[in-house]
Amino acid sequence: MKLTADLVAASPSYINAIKEYELDLSNNHITQLENLGSTRNLYDALNICTNTVRILGNFPSLPRLLSIYASDNRIASIDRAIATSIPNVRTLVLTGNDLTELSDLEPLREFAHLEYLSVAGNPVASVTYARLWCVWRFASLKVLDFGRVTEKERKEALELFEVEGELSALALDILAVQKTNTFVPGEGLDEPVDLDKQQNIAELKARIRSEMAQIEAMDEYI
Repeated sequence: MKLTADLVAASPSYINAIKEYELDLSNNHITQLENLGSTRNLYDALNICTNTVRILGNFPSLPRLLSIYASDNRIASIDRAIATSIPNVRTLVLTGNDLTELSDLEPLREFAHLEYLSVAGNPVASVTYARLWCVWRFASLKVLDFGRVTEKERKEALELFEVEGELSALALDILAVQKTNTFVPGEGLDEPVDLDKQQNIAELKARIRSEMAQIEAMDEYI
């Protein structure tokens, strides 16, 4: 299904559990992101879970956008210039997608305020050093895959990927890996809505919000 201005207008929106104004575009068989300018920068959060989006990108200027929930799509690549259009994103949930290499995540480095990231359920999450790489590469992260980033991890990651202020051989090898994912036109267009996935998404969002509330409460206490 095409993501049209009419679909945007007809989709539900509400104040979510963390007081964000959220637009819910989930479960619409959307294959690519487009026509999001019709949101008129009114939303703090965008829910595109359980669609068949392959590329996370093509955003218009949406400086208000803080959170993107994109679980259970087929996202295999991220637009290199994504942060220029949505610079203030701090929560990005990519659980259950098709990102395969650590180098696929490089565009996320441009998000200066990214604090909460989930790549669990992607092939990349099983890559050696995946967690430490994300901790090192995305310095603003507080929570990664529902676990709080620790100072011990930051120190370990720094020692692993830098040598006297330069990239280590391991870091250079990781960055040199080229993407192998390919997009098959029309793939996934006729897939039925998976009710189990809908339930999983609701549980996932509840878990994310619980983790965020705990972290924010701890930050206030500190």
